[in-house]
Formats: sequence, structure tokens, C-alpha cells
Amino acid sequence: MAFFQVTSPDIAGLSLGGATLRLLESHGFTSDEKYLLVRATYTDDADISYGLNYGYFVYDLLNREYVSTLNALVGGVNSARDFDITKAEIIGSSNNWSCVALVANKGIEGSRLMMLRSDKTVLDDLLAIHTELRDVAIENFKIDRSGRFLAIQTSNPQLALDNQPDTNDSSDIYLLDLSTSVVTRVSYPGGGEVNEPTYLKNIFFADNEVRIAFVSDAAFVSPSKIDTNSSNLSTESGYRSDAYVWSARIHQSGTLDEMTYHLQSVDIDGTASGFVSKSDYFGLTSGGAFFSSTSEIIADGDTNESKDVFARSRAGEITRLDIPSLGEMSDGAQFLSASDSGSHIAILSFSEEVAGSSGAQQLVVLDVQSGEYKIASASQSGALANNWVTSGTLSPSGFSVAFTTSASNLTPESAVASSGSLFVDMADFLPISGRVYHWASHALLDGVQFNILGVTGGESLGELLATAESDSNGQYSLVSKAIGDAVIAATRNLDSQDTSRVVTSADALAALKIAVGINPNLDEAYPTSPYQYIAADVNKDGRVTSADALSALKIAVGLSESIPQEWLFVPEIEDFWDETRGEYTLSSSFVEWYSEGLTFTSPGLGEANFVAILLGDINGSWEPPLGTSLLTIEYFRALEEAGIASIEQWGVFPSL
Repeated sequence: MAFFQVTSPDIAGLSLGGATLRLLESHGFTSDEKYLLVRATYTDDADISYGLNYGYFVYDLLNREYVSTLNALVGGVNSARDFDITKAEIIGSSNNWSCVALVANKGIEGSRLMMLRSDKTVLDDLLAIHTELRDVAIENFKIDRSGRFLAIQTSNPQLALDNQPDTNDSSDIYLLDLSTSVVTRVSYPGGGEVNEPTYLKNIFFADNEVRIAFVSDAAFVSPSKIDTNSSNLSTESGYRSDAYVWSARIHQSGTLDEMTYHLQSVDIDGTASGFVSKSDYFGLTSGGAFFSSTSEIIADGDTNESKDVFARSRAGEITRLDIPSLGEMSDGAQFLSASDSGSHIAILSFSEEVAGSSGAQQLVVLDVQSGEYKIASASQSGALANNWVTSGTLSPSGFSVAFTTSASNLTPESAVASSGSLFVDMADFLPISGRVYHWASHALLDGVQFNILGVTGGESLGELLATAESDSNGQYSLVSKAIGDAVIAATRNLDSQDTSRVVTSADALAALKIAVGINPNLDEAYPTSPYQYIAADVNKDGRVTSADALSALKIAVGLSESIPQEWLFVPEIEDFWDETRGEYTLSSSFVEWYSEGLTFTSPGLGEANFVAILLGDINGSWEPPLGTSLLTIEYFRALEEAGIASIEQWGVFPSL
């Protein structure tokens, strides 16, 4: 493990007369956990009002250096000081990250959402691009890790439909599908408005379902909210605040379906418990939700009269999360962050059981299944932070954490910020994540099994070290603690859509054309893709001959002795282009690729994307189910610009 303090970013360029750093905070990891989004809160020494200003920076955790300033991406280095970014979120990997940022011009009222990318592409005013609406007052936003869905909290009525106007003059939540530009009003139970504000907390998209977490005093479920904690409903409204999750399935047409509200803060008697703070963190994971509440009637045996952390599974089971070896914490705990799977959570507590005599709130990382825990806010010598931890972020795998504290005893270096410096407790190993898609349709594939296998003797594949499956976004994530050589391999079971008339006589003819050196594509201006050569090598002997054409024909007519179809997966980074000869390295006489998988040395791979090919489907006619997400042409243009391969490799011909 590596434990270190993050250095101060260069904030001088964000000010007119010099800057003083007040606070440094983490705002999310990239999917490969190599980069961290950092927010700097500072004062401009030339501003006699001492108003707070904000800058966002992308920090390289491995090399311990800043690699990008979002403020400069907005308006250029010379104009960086003219912009404040009050909130930002990062998605993607260190090689290809994007940030959605809420940007305001200093001294000018109003703000706008912008997309900022690692290749310095800037998309100004996302709402205007997708809805043609401008000057929408955005109070909060969240973007899911795939980058498809953007949740927005606003009291501005512009996003509402004409036949369902927003008239409540309160904060509502809307969902914008960035792939279709469709806006859905989330805070609209039973086709009607609520009068109480809704507070956006989180968004999660996986397995063809999008979920949004929010907190509200309004009742979103039946039976109606019952305030069992107070006999007087006129008391402080916070007593009635509850945690909810809205969910929707993605229909085959791409539209939202099966929209449902799920009460999370459930009393023992099945009613809403209340006592969920609107300012607390609320986590969504693939397994369920995590939240905090001061209610003592959510779980049996709650006697500490303090805030506690609760988990609610997708099946509806609710559990108070204590540290088993410590029992009930005397002063409770507060939920802070969760890994994507929900296997690990980060909590804050000043209970004596974890804080000892320090008197300071500590950060604890808890393994939810095993109950094992680690106090992350401790120096490498084991000394607990001598001042409170105030915020933090758990990495997607749950093995690394970044947090903010004013403690002065965690590292030998002096604190870099007066109100709180940023520290990182980083794992020695990094997760491997990526996406998988069909080479011709560019459809993202679910149900692909990814395995990390150790390499023994430098050649043969050995022990299974980790396994995962791609979701509806074609995304997967693996964590292997192994150090050394390993292979990541992919497989996918065939379904009826894969085997029903995908390989036809046209593919057999295409294989025969390739065998004799003829371009198999109808338009000869389209070069034969290396993925077509791989698909045409049906008998997998490393070349394409008339025997492969015959084998494809047998598959097409359904002969029992035909070679079984299967999915093949090629590492995206495999470059098939020969710069010297100006042609692809594959040919009818040479079909060689990483058929066993992608060999790497752990740690350090980070991202591994794969391209899927159906054996025998030479013309790429396989079609995904309706509603499947597709990669855009811009994705392949970025690959070409990165020098990975020519865009034509994926059947994209922009000039034709």
C-alpha cells in the first residue's frame, strides 16, 4: 500500500493577485483508478471580499502529478482565472477520460454544464446541445459511469413537458439520456407533482437499468409516509426526510420502461422512518444502496441514539452496518462512499471504538461481507489522524481511498491547505476494467465472461485469479491481487440470435473471395478488415482457404458436422496495420492474433477493451437486440487519433 499527501496544484493561474489554498478534496477516480479528480477551494489575494473560488484538476496517482486543469480546458490557459467550476465529475479511464463540469463565469450570474475530455475536446452547454434550452439553473447533477445518463436537480420548470408542466416552484429531478436527448421527470410519482423539494444524491446504470437516489420530505410510495418519530408533523421537516431510489428499465426501443420508486429508509413496521439528512451521502451500487439515518426504528437493537449506516439490498432487505468485531459504535457512524459492487464502504465515525482517545472523526473502510475493517486515516506507523476527516471517496474497486483532513500527523510533509489537505491510501494493485463491443455493429455486449489467469513457466495458463461479466453497457471490472505475468481472456455463450441465420451462403462466398485474394466487400473501396480475416478462418488454422469457405457453408445450411460457432475476442489495442507496407498485417495466408487473450504484467494494465467477432460471420451481419447501446463514430476517431488503428478497421468509412 502507498500512503501519501497530494501536493498543491498550481492555483496561481486561477487568480488575479495570487491565491491561497484553503481546501483540497477528492471528487472521484477514473475506472482504472490511476487518475483522481481534485477540487481546490481558494481565495484570490486580490479580492478583498475573500470570497471562495474553485478549481478542478486531474491528478495522476502513479506519477503523483497533475495532468490537466479543467478551468484551463474551458477557456484556455490565459483565461483559466475567469471561470469557476463549482462541481465536476469524472468518468472513463486514464487514457480516455471525460468530465462533466458546472461552469460559471466569475462576476456573471448563471452557469452551464460542459463536457471536458482528455483530448481537450470541449462541449459547451450540454443542455442546450440536447434540449435547445439555455440558462437552466442547475442545483446539482450526477452522471453515470458509462456516460449515457445525466441526472439534474433544478427548480427551473424549463425541462418539464408541456402537458406535464412544472408548477411546484421546488427542486425536481430530471434524467437526460445523452444518447437519445430524451428528458424524463423523475420526481413525478403517479403522474403528478410533489410539493416538497427532491434532493439528487446518486445515479447508477447497469444491467439495462438506470437508478437514481434522492432524499425528500414528500411521500413517493404507498402507504403514505407516517412520521413515527414525532407526534407533531409541524416540527422540523428534517424529521420526515427519507431515502428513495427511482429505477427504470431500458426498453428494446431505447425508451424507459417499468419506472418505479423504492423506499430505502423503511421503519420496522414497513413505513417511512424519516431522519435521513438531506446533506448526507447516499450510495448506489450494483448490489443495493447505502445511507445514514438517526432513526432508531429501522433495525432492531439500535440503542446508541446516534446516526448509523444502513444497507438495503436490491431484494429489499435492510441491515444496520456495524463492525462485527466492535459491535454497536457508541457515537454511531456516517456513510461516505461505496465501491461499485458494494463490497466495500467508507464510513466516518468519532466513536471511541474506532477513534480511541484521538477525539477526531476517522475514516474506516469496511469489507461488507467479511466484516474486516481498516482505519484509513492513520499514518503508516499506525497513528490515528489528530484532526477530523471531513470528506472522502472510495475507488470503484474499493481498495483505494482518498480523503480530506486537517490532521498534521499523517505524513512528514506540512499540510498544503489550511482547512483540509488531501491524502490517498492506494492499493499496490490496480483493477482492470474496460468494455467489449461487436466489431461491425459497434454494439456493446453484455454477458461476456472475463477471466484473469496466471501464467506459469512463462507459457502455460495457470490458476484462475479473478472473474467478472460485462453488463448492458459492455463494461466489466476485475481486480486481481496477483503480481506478475497474467492473461485476461473473454468468452460468451451463444444464444438463438447468434446462431439464427447470421452465417449465410454470403459469408461462405466472402471466405472464398478472401482465399483467392479478392476483396469480399460489395464496395471494393471498403478494404478487408482484419476482423474479417479472423472471422473467415473458420477452422482456425491460421490462414483462409477454400476449406474455410466450405466450413462456413456447412454452418449456413446447418449440417451436423459443421464447426461449432463461437465468439472470438480480440484486444482492442492490437494494431494490425503495417506502416512500412501501408497495409494490414493479416492476409489470407497469415491470420495470427492474441487468440488466448491479452498478456500483461500486473499491476499496471488498467484498461483493456475487447472487440467481438462471431466466427464465420465474415460480412459482420450479426445484429444486436433492439435498444442495445452503440459506440459512436467519435469513439473510433479517437482510437485512430491515438494511433491504435485506422478507423476503417471497424467498418467506418467517413469519406465514402
